[in-house]
Amino acid sequence: MKYRFLLFLLAVAACNSINRNADKVVDTTITVSYDTIPEIRSTISQKPVASFAEPVKDELNDWKFGVDIYETQKTFHYTLQIQAKEARVTDSISLPNFGIWPKPVIEKGKEPLTCIIGFLDAKQQFKPYKKVSFANDRLRISTIASYYVAAYKTKVK
Repeated sequence: MKYRFLLFLLAVAACNSINRNADKVVDTTITVSYDTIPEIRSTISQKPVASFAEPVKDELNDWKFGVDIYETQKTFHYTLQIQAKEARVTDSISLPNFGIWPKPVIEKGKEPLTCIIGFLDAKQQFKPYKKVSFANDRLRISTIASYYVAAYKTKVK
């Protein structure tokens, strides 16, 4: 009989402590407002925001392999100007909107005449996006990784 009474008291005490913790709602959701960055730039820089250049080995000519990234009117859209020997190509890239101002970066690739176009995330870490290479007189632009942004809204009770 004593043991049943003790078990009953322990069960009641446990239920009361569980109910007290259930009343506290902990919000672990991080809310980032993506509408703080305007979609249209107020001023467009005429200088490249990122550049990369490497000489192309040739006995007769002074050629280079180079990539420049320029701003456009749209905040997350950029123009690429690529030069490989005498070929000049224009392309464009769109960076994802992570709720921060975009910071495009170009890093040297592992192979010669190769560079990686990417951007810095909120933690200032480089995120690779596109690879531009020039080998056997062929210019190639390939996508290394894809990035997506999702927005979730939940109603607060």
